[in-house]
Parts: sequence; C-alpha cells; structure tokens
Amino acid sequence: MAEQQSPVDIPPGASVRRDGLELRYGSIPLLLGREPTAVHVDNTGAMAAVIEGQPFGLAQVHMHCPGEHTFGGTRTPMELHLVHQSHEGQVAVIGVTFVEGRANPGLDAIIAALDRDDAPSTLDLRTLVPADHAHVAYDGSLTTPPFTEGVAWRVLIRPNTLSAAQLAALQAVHEGNARPVQPMGARTFLPGAGREARAS
Repeated sequence: MAEQQSPVDIPPGASVRRDGLELRYGSIPLLLGREPTAVHVDNTGAMAAVIEGQPFGLAQVHMHCPGEHTFGGTRTPMELHLVHQSHEGQVAVIGVTFVEGRANPGLDAIIAALDRDDAPSTLDLRTLVPADHAHVAYDGSLTTPPFTEGVAWRVLIRPNTLSAAQLAALQAVHEGNARPVQPMGARTFLPGAGREARAS
C-alpha cells in the first residue's frame, strides 16, 4: 500500500530549511515537449542542483495549474516542478509556487515557444526560481502516473510571480492537471542541520 504520496499540505509550523540545497542553474536549450494536459522542457541532465551534498542533473521542467502543494490548505494558481535525477537514479524535485504579480521572463520564453516550435531559443532557469531558497523537505512520490515513491521533495517557501496574462496562457494548456493533496501519514518534514525557521 502506498504511504508516501505527493503532493501534501505544508502546515504552519513545518520545519523550514536553509541548508542542504544548492541550485546551480543557468540557461538551457528550450526543448518543449507536449502532452494532453501539460507542456514540459526536457534537459540533457547537466548538473544543476546539489541536495544534501549529492549532485543531481536536471531532467525536466513542467507545470501544474493550479498548484499541487498547499500551504495551510491554501492553493496557489500555478506550481512549477524542476525534476532532477542523480547518477544513481534517485529522483529529486524542486517545487516552486507562483502567485499573480510581476510577469516572469522565463515563463515568457516557454509561452512564446508554444507558438513557434521550430524557433531556437533558450530558457534561463534562474528566472524561474526566487532568490530565497528556504524550503521544506520531505520524502514523497511523483505526482503523475505511475506515482512512484522514493522522491526527495524540496518545496520552496517563497513564491515566484507571474502576470495574469501569463497565468491565462498556461491555464489554457494545464488547467486541472493538479493532483489532489495526499495524506502526510506518519511522515515528517525533514529538519535542517543548522538554525531553522518555521513556515508561517
């Protein structure tokens, strides 16, 4: 019986970590793939993150509308997942939530690519991630079939922003592709090695 499924609700008071996550993002070729309810950006797997001292290559970037993880029961309009894999095959996902505000240049590049598949372009991953990398950490699963467990989740606490026009463009492709929140069960959010904050 599956007991470590994702996404989950992140309640007030959950341990917030500021250690164990180093993002080494830059620009990658914008290779857009399409599925019935999503678009995704595939990557060659060059190292892009160090999690608990272990290097992970970026495999894919994709989005969910609305967001999948909730914070105290509150869901955001969109959530972006940066899917990584280590040389040993372990999967780690960085989750970034988005709220309406200033337009995001990285999302602009993705939206533009929806209408011009043959145009070469790049995606600066740094624009997709807020400067504050404080996060919650827990063990979970993929949120799409086959919902494989053993995934190391790092969900950033601070949201990024997107404009109303960007949200509408992404909802046209992704609306309703969010998995419902799953029970946390006996799991706990992993504590950090250094001084911690708490989710508010």
